[in-house]
Amino acid sequence: MGKLNDCFSQPAKMLTLNEAVARFSENIVSVCKAEKVKLASAEGRIIFSDIISSINVPPHNNSAVDGFAIYHDDLNVSGTTTLPIRGRAVAGGNFIENPERGQAIQIFTGAPIPQTTKALSPDTIFMIEDVVVDGDKVILPEGQMKGANIRMAGEDVKKGDTVINCGKRLRPQDIGMLAAIGYSKVKVRAPLKVAIFSTGDEICDPGEKIRSAQIFDINRYSLMSLLRKLGCKVNDMGILPDDKDAIRESIKSASRNNDLLLTSGGVSMGEEDHVRTAINELGKLHFWNLLIKPGRPIALGYVNDDDREVPVIALPGNPVAVMVTFVRIARPLVLLLSGSLDIHPNYFSIPSAFSLTKKKGRREWLRVSLVKDQENNLKVQKFPFDGSGILSSMVSSDGLVELSEDIVKVSEGDLVDFLPFSEVLN
Repeated sequence: MGKLNDCFSQPAKMLTLNEAVARFSENIVSVCKAEKVKLASAEGRIIFSDIISSINVPPHNNSAVDGFAIYHDDLNVSGTTTLPIRGRAVAGGNFIENPERGQAIQIFTGAPIPQTTKALSPDTIFMIEDVVVDGDKVILPEGQMKGANIRMAGEDVKKGDTVINCGKRLRPQDIGMLAAIGYSKVKVRAPLKVAIFSTGDEICDPGEKIRSAQIFDINRYSLMSLLRKLGCKVNDMGILPDDKDAIRESIKSASRNNDLLLTSGGVSMGEEDHVRTAINELGKLHFWNLLIKPGRPIALGYVNDDDREVPVIALPGNPVAVMVTFVRIARPLVLLLSGSLDIHPNYFSIPSAFSLTKKKGRREWLRVSLVKDQENNLKVQKFPFDGSGILSSMVSSDGLVELSEDIVKVSEGDLVDFLPFSEVLN
C-alpha cells in the first residue's frame, strides 16, 4: 500500500486535532502541476516556485515628491538659500543637461535624479510646498536633511531578492509586486480538481419536488462553495443512486479525472453502506476517532487509479459539523494537495461575553458573534443553541471560538481564541 494508506490509516489511539493535522503535513504533497497564466488573471492562484527579481525596484534613484533637486553642500549653514532654476526633470523623461553645482532643478514625482557622473548628482530634494519660487530662482528654507525625499535604486527590491515564496496564494499586493519586477505571466499551480457527491434517498436537490421524509441536500452545496473559495475546480457528481454497483462505477470514474473525492453524511460503519464498500473495493477507507466536537464521524482514504492514489475525504452529515470539520480538517488537506504551504489560520484573542464548562481532553468549537460592550470594546457572544444541525447558527455567527483540549471552563471576560469566518472561508 502507498503513502496515502500510511497517512490515513486508522490511528492506534484517539488523536487531537493538532496531531491529525501534523500527520497530514508530514505526508501530503501537492498533486497540481504547473501552468503559466497572465498576470491580470493570477489573483488567488498558488505560486509554483520562488519568484526572484531580476531587477532593482525602483530601477534608479528618483524623486518621492514634486519639488527642487539640489546639492546639499550648496545650502547656507544658516538662513535661506537662493539658487537659480536650471531645467526640469519629469517622470519617464531623460534630463540631458549636466546638473551643475549651485543650481536647482525642478523635479517631479518619480523622475530619475539627474546625474553629472555616476558618483555625482543632486542629493537632496525640497518639496514644492516648502519653497518660494521667485521668477527663475527658488528660495529654499534652512534645516533640510541631506538625502531628503529621494528614493534610492533597489530601496524596495534588490536584484536577486526572493519577492514571493513558493506555495503562496497571490493577493492583489502580490500581483502589484510581480508587475513591478516586469512579469506579464507567472507560473502557478493548476487548480485542484475535486469531485463531490452525495448519497441517500432521503435527500434531493433544491428545486426538485420534495417527497415526504426527504430534505434538501445542504452539505453538497455548502462544500462546493467552500472548495471554490479555495480555488478548486469542482466537479459536481450530484446525488448518487442508492445502488452498490452504480456508486462503485461513479467513484471509479471520478477518480480518473480528479485529484480528490469529497462526500459527507453517507459513510458509516453499517452493513448497508455502499460508499464505504465501494471505496474499500477500489482502495481503502479508514475511520478516524478525533477528540473533537462537533465533528464525528470522519473517514479518510484513497481510491486507486492505475499508478495514482486519489484521496477521499468523508465528512459528517450534520450541516454545522460538516462546515466545522471542513474548515479545520479538510481545508488543510485541500490546501496541501493544492500546493499551498499556508495551512494554519490566524486566531485572535478576544474577551468572552459568556461562561461555560466543557469536557477535558476534547477540542470544541462554539459559534459566536462579535458584540460591543458599553465601553465599545469587542467581545464574542456564544450562539444560544449548540445543535450541530442548526445551520442558522452559522448564518448568524461571525466565526468560531476554539477551545483546546486542556480548557474545562470559560468565564465572562476570559480571553478566548476567535477564528473569524473571513480567515478560513476566503
